[in-house]
Amino acid sequence: MLKRIIAIILVNIFILNCGFSFSQEILLLDPLLKEALENNPDILAAKKRWEASKARIPQAKSLEDPSLGFTFERTPGSPFQLSKTSSEDRMFSINQVIPSFGKLSLKGKIALVESQMFAGEYRNKELQIIDEVKQVYYDLFMNYKKTELNQASLLFLNEVVEIAQVKYTIGKIQLEDIFKINLESAKLNNDIVNLRQEREAVETKLNLLLNRKSDAPVGIPELKEDFPFNKDLDSLYRLALENQPELLIFSYAIEKNKYAKSLAKRSFLPDIMTGIVMRGITTGTIGPWDLMLAFSVPLWFWTKQRYEVKEAIANLEEAQSAYLAMENRAMAEVKELATKVKIAQNKINLYKNAQIPLVESSIEASRSAYLSGKGDIMMLLDNERMLIETKMNYYAALVEYYMNFADLERTVGIKIEK
Repeated sequence: MLKRIIAIILVNIFILNCGFSFSQEILLLDPLLKEALENNPDILAAKKRWEASKARIPQAKSLEDPSLGFTFERTPGSPFQLSKTSSEDRMFSINQVIPSFGKLSLKGKIALVESQMFAGEYRNKELQIIDEVKQVYYDLFMNYKKTELNQASLLFLNEVVEIAQVKYTIGKIQLEDIFKINLESAKLNNDIVNLRQEREAVETKLNLLLNRKSDAPVGIPELKEDFPFNKDLDSLYRLALENQPELLIFSYAIEKNKYAKSLAKRSFLPDIMTGIVMRGITTGTIGPWDLMLAFSVPLWFWTKQRYEVKEAIANLEEAQSAYLAMENRAMAEVKELATKVKIAQNKINLYKNAQIPLVESSIEASRSAYLSGKGDIMMLLDNERMLIETKMNYYAALVEYYMNFADLERTVGIKIEK
């Protein structure tokens, strides 16, 4: 009996340290991120919006379509007796509106900046989906770890209850202790069932992000426990200012409204309308030509063009204020997330280097006392439960570190080299 108890406790400690091994394939994060970038529908939609915006740039710089026309003047009698119109009164005309100097160039620049804004939105969507995939991946990792630890605890309880029943028959423990062990075992069974159901929901979410079938098989995630992080805030601030898509979009909005302001000022300048009319188009020879040149006159500038400029100025000032507000939010978020990453690091080190070794030592002491007949089985179970909880807290801190680090990378807009 003594050897059996020692074997059970040693097996339990080994399981708690190593975790359960599953037959499923290891699920690596980097291939998932690549798959999401290639297949996620939201990313693909953002990419197509960007490509469509690039196609609008040459359109914005182009002249309006010319108008072509046929004119029959002084047609005698019915208007449908065109054959009776003299050859000189049969005319072909071409008319073209030419905007004043600089307008088309400014429209092209505005379209280009708008395309850059769509490119920023495309990049921002990529970062958003990458962050979501990481968060789901870490949730799945935590689910597996909780399941492993609960299964290890359940295995331990199932073996201990057999030993407790033997001890009860010889009067060394009370029946109440067996009831407590069975209640704990029932609770663990229920927790394991719930965790497996939660896992299915998490796997479905991951598959949808990857544009897979919702019930596609998913492997077991793993996380490295080597996580050096020594970036200072100033370098993180610089990364955010240079790479965060939302900040870049707001900066492009400022540039766009500057061009819009210049374009509004040019609305005071007249546009040119030109036309050429060729007479005698049915004679087979080139007849006389009529040339036309006209200018648009901004006659109602005090109610139209003047307010176009005012609107453009207000839009520019709004974009500048929005950029400053976004910059402040980004800097605050960078600092908050960097702090959370370092706090998670401290928690990990505390659990790994202090609490887990102490609890393992406590279990060893309880085990020795119990085997010598001086200890209490409930004390052994309490220490085993404490080890489970401490290891869960350790993995929770590990997941917290990775989640906050993923949010930090999304905030700065680029992968952070540790």
